[in-house]
Amino acid sequence: MQYVQCKFREEDSRSYTYENEGEPLAVGDMAKVPDRSGDGWKRVYVSGVTDEAPPFPCKPVLGKYEPESDDKPTPAADAA
Repeated sequence: MQYVQCKFREEDSRSYTYENEGEPLAVGDMAKVPDRSGDGWKRVYVSGVTDEAPPFPCKPVLGKYEPESDDKPTPAADAA
């Protein structure tokens, strides 16, 4: 299992940790994570990767974000 530190905007200083069981991600990749409602998803920027589990539960990564896909993230108005 991979644990991925993510930022909602590249310039953010705060990151959030998600667990990734899918395609391996690397720093600089973009990923899809659940939005607050749980009905949609947000695009996040991967800022760190580790295989060491944090001492708290993590939400899952939904997949790697591919900019050329037709999927559209939930509007940024309700970003964390």
